[in-house]
Amino acid sequence: MQQIQIVKSYLGRHLQVLFASLGSMRRTPMPSINTILVIAITLLLPCALYVAIKSAQSLSGDWQGRPQISIFMQTNLPAAESQLIFEELRLHPVIELAELITPKQALDEFRSMSAIGFEIDFLDENPLPASVVVMPNSENISSEALLKLKQELAAIDGIDSIRLDLDWTDRFNAILGSAVRIATLLSALLAIALILIVSNTIKLLILNRRQEIEITRLVGGSNAFVRRPFLYYGLLFGAFGAIVTLLLMSLASKLIEEPLSSLANLYQKESLLYALSTTEILTIILIGGVLGWLAAQWSVTQHLWKIKPQ
Repeated sequence: MQQIQIVKSYLGRHLQVLFASLGSMRRTPMPSINTILVIAITLLLPCALYVAIKSAQSLSGDWQGRPQISIFMQTNLPAAESQLIFEELRLHPVIELAELITPKQALDEFRSMSAIGFEIDFLDENPLPASVVVMPNSENISSEALLKLKQELAAIDGIDSIRLDLDWTDRFNAILGSAVRIATLLSALLAIALILIVSNTIKLLILNRRQEIEITRLVGGSNAFVRRPFLYYGLLFGAFGAIVTLLLMSLASKLIEEPLSSLANLYQKESLLYALSTTEILTIILIGGVLGWLAAQWSVTQHLWKIKPQ
């Protein structure tokens, strides 16, 4: 029972300090709003980069964004056997999409795209074999997975050759990997900038409340008691800044949604922009609050010990 009372008392003190910090921020709206806006703008770039990378990864999962594998049947293979091979490929667990191109379809396409379409009519027979264009699922688009799939498909009877273009895949993965590293580096630098911003704000709050801190220490206030309000200031600044960042991202997505709608239709998607999940939204707010808390902790450690009762 006594332990429960201790916990209730501990939580009560923290809630009291939290609401007192909120009240203090409300009494000085302009400095608080300015700090929150600066934090929001600082968080906006890494969050926007995260959404852009997730959108690119999602886009790469579409038919137009994934590498194609062209499988050519043996020449003069009966149509029934070509159909059986196609059904086997279509049911393969790694292959998501498959399209059968008959010899006649291949010849018609060649005739329409070639400058020698008239001469093709003089051929005694169609020299083009049946082929199948397949698309692996999004979990198997790495170079290693595609090469393994190519070796597996080459062992099927009736398949003459397989063409796999890994250059596009390697280029895309390299670009995406570079973007992830650049985004991580920028996020780290901006996190440091955010800590410096909040730290400087907390420093000014400490200096403005110097006399209050001195009196508190004269009457026996502990370091933890003196430090606690400033930690909550940092937590609130960071959390509110993250919330404003999410609002700015939502506004920006509304502004660019219409220009991207026509492009999204080409990819048969409702939207090209990645939508943050509830977990990701809460994570961004948590990251903002934690960074603000750490910045306040660092600032308090640096400046609070200098203030001593006279």
